[in-house]
Amino acid sequence: MNWKIKLVLLFAKLQKPIDAKSITNISDLRKKSDRAAWLGSILFDKKIKVAQVTNVIADGVPIRLYNNSTQKNQRVIIYYHGGGFVLYGLHSHDNVCKRMCTMNNCLVVSVDYRLAPEHTFPAAHNDAFTALKWVRKNIETYGGNPNDLVVSGDSAGGNLAACMAHKCRKEGIPLKAQILGYPWIDGKLNNSSIDRNGKGYLLEKETMFWFQKQYTPRQEDHCAPEVSPCYESDFTGLAPAFIITAQFDPLLDDGFNYFIQLKNAGNHAKYKEYEGMFHGFLSIPGINSSALQAYYDAKEFLNSLPN
Repeated sequence: MNWKIKLVLLFAKLQKPIDAKSITNISDLRKKSDRAAWLGSILFDKKIKVAQVTNVIADGVPIRLYNNSTQKNQRVIIYYHGGGFVLYGLHSHDNVCKRMCTMNNCLVVSVDYRLAPEHTFPAAHNDAFTALKWVRKNIETYGGNPNDLVVSGDSAGGNLAACMAHKCRKEGIPLKAQILGYPWIDGKLNNSSIDRNGKGYLLEKETMFWFQKQYTPRQEDHCAPEVSPCYESDFTGLAPAFIITAQFDPLLDDGFNYFIQLKNAGNHAKYKEYEGMFHGFLSIPGINSSALQAYYDAKEFLNSLPN
């Protein structure tokens, strides 16, 4: 590990910015995690300029549109931020969306879905789909192509993107692709990587269970297909997928196992584990060349798709 990675892990160990075990005030936890996200972007990212950033209310769901071009019929990436369904929002993933916008020469729509524990399952998933439907109906006004939609997200947002791919297939809504960054897929939370990487790498096992309790307080919801997409009954005909995982992430097995499910069902799917990386690395791409490479790999994947 280079010194930057060691510094981040030391900071995480001392400050525990997303550790929830000792927090009784959810507002305090959100402020703490937001400050850590801001600090990470200052130290391990750079400012990215986008020509136009517009805040919109999409049928009740706040979204933010990033547009760096005046062209029409641009590809549209709908992005769902991570944070265990409890933390973060539009500001924490601002640079992630700006980078995706500029690197892929496309529109990016960031979705500010409702958070738990104030809003439990299926609130975030409902908001995710509401925003997607609004985009499909209205995005031409902003220069986007409603028939060239990509869903993407990281962690809990990766879960939302994966679930939206299933939802769209069921509803007959065409998607061009899905890009899942270290997605949370399996509500059982018993994959071996959770124990192997569940301590010392920013996201820890106990915090994962706490997040789950906040969003799905009813145990019978933990493995419902609508929130744990690995338990869907039909995997055929899903949008092409690129799944990103990290070597030291508790969710490593979630991503890999889901990739196998997609491939076994005959879907076009690509998978890559980023060596030396840990959960959340997409938000701090300056930490290591592997972190930034994930964005280039996502770009290559999108460019490889048929028109």
